[in-house]
Amino acid sequence: MDDATRIRIRDMVEYATKAADMVGERTAADLAGEDMRRLAVVHAVQIVGEAARKVPDAVRERAPSIAWRAAIAMRNILVHDYGDVNLDVLISTVADDFPPLIADLERLLSETNL
Repeated sequence: MDDATRIRIRDMVEYATKAADMVGERTAADLAGEDMRRLAVVHAVQIVGEAARKVPDAVRERAPSIAWRAAIAMRNILVHDYGDVNLDVLISTVADDFPPLIADLERLLSETNL
């Protein structure tokens, strides 16, 4: 695995962690009332998806349990359908899907000595 791929996977871990920390126990209503936090969470999730998109297929195929396509799809929704973002879905993604994603990515990094 090349350095660029290692950096992308580490970025996914870093920004998924930041998004999860920013969401915490907040509800969609909480996030709707906190513009800066909402925008920061959206941006962090976009970075996770963009980094996932740039991970080569060969690496993605070695880790099929990682939701690469879901991360990319969420990024695409946030970028292209930004006016229609459902905050409940965003919070669910970050709170429910990111912790196992982070664990899987960290496992991938450790298994490949990254």
